[in-house]
Amino acid sequence: MSIKSPEKSRNLANCPCCKHFIFFEVLLSLTNLNDTVNPAMTYVFGDIHGCLKAFDSLLDLINPTKQDTIVTLGDYVDRGPDSKGVIDRLIELKKSHNVVCLRGNHELMMQDARQGPPASSFWLLNGGIETLESYRCRSLAQLPDEHWEFIDSLVSHHYVDNFLLTHATPPHQGSVDDYDDDDLYWARFNEPQEREDGFILVCGHTPQEDRRPIMHNGHICLDTGCVHEGFLTALTLETGEYLQANEEGQLRDGALELPKVAEQHAA
Repeated sequence: MSIKSPEKSRNLANCPCCKHFIFFEVLLSLTNLNDTVNPAMTYVFGDIHGCLKAFDSLLDLINPTKQDTIVTLGDYVDRGPDSKGVIDRLIELKKSHNVVCLRGNHELMMQDARQGPPASSFWLLNGGIETLESYRCRSLAQLPDEHWEFIDSLVSHHYVDNFLLTHATPPHQGSVDDYDDDDLYWARFNEPQEREDGFILVCGHTPQEDRRPIMHNGHICLDTGCVHEGFLTALTLETGEYLQANEEGQLRDGALELPKVAEQHAA
């Protein structure tokens, strides 16, 4: 917005026809200033696995606004103490904030388990027992309809500007349309090569032994083993800064030097 001379501003202020114009011009300048001071951020969370205390700790620290975007990379259930509470929290959060929830391999197992054995047995052996305990029930048929609607609505991937977000680590060649369930939900983070499409991949699924997020050849893994006595990680895509919390209330932070990307992917 251009700055007017005092004399011209006084003349405009005395003109009844221009008073509304001045009001909206000032309002617009204040809105632009607020956007500059508090730009919208994107916060990406690694595998939660029923660790509600750690998840709530990070949400309290971040205190996301309605302009921010929260992306969760899947694996909300199994093994941890409060899978039901995590899904409750995500459902409520989606009502007031911009939240994108990806599907993890544990949600995939949970969906398949509705068909009965052998899928249900496989799920129970991989953390399903703890999930049922959090619901205080013995059967998936007893879960609330709202929770099944949430689980069935999960997506396989999400793009944020130059970032491709998935649960697992799909091949560096091809695009999401070329990948199958094994690629999107089960492939491990194992010294990946740079993606041919130029996107930076952000994923979970592979717990890091040092409980810190790792970056390798344009791939970032945020699974820092919260359910394995590690930490839950939330990464800010715009800055590379991250926060971590565990179930015991310990907090720590750090930063990744995010790689530069090709201009053709810029927003």
